[in-house]
Amino acid sequence: MKIVVGALVDEDTVLIGKRLSTDSVCPDLWELPGGKIEEGETPYDAIIREWKEELDIDINVYYSIPEREEDGIEFYPYIIKYKSGKPKLNVHQSVKWITLNDINKYQFTPLSKKTLYIIKGSYDLFLTKKEQE
Repeated sequence: MKIVVGALVDEDTVLIGKRLSTDSVCPDLWELPGGKIEEGETPYDAIIREWKEELDIDINVYYSIPEREEDGIEFYPYIIKYKSGKPKLNVHQSVKWITLNDINKYQFTPLSKKTLYIIKGSYDLFLTKKEQE
């Protein structure tokens, strides 16, 4: 199986979604939205489609993190930026913005957690820190 996950970043925060209680895989866990890559679809096209379907948000792909394999799942993590739209709860119970320092306060799906730690470890490369006053 091949999937995409996207971390929508804004300065030092990232948007996460809580999976539905009725989801057959990882119910009630937090995640970076994404999903399965469809037949004939590129990972790049899949991340754009998934964010539109799941949250009704149009995104720009900012950075492609090299793909990984975890438990037989090939996953393609992306850092994405907001283009337009307001989050709708099409497949999540809730969404929220968190800082990378808050990652350990939430129970994430394994692939989302791995992606967040990659981003956190490369924080200065991807994110713009808020200037101290």
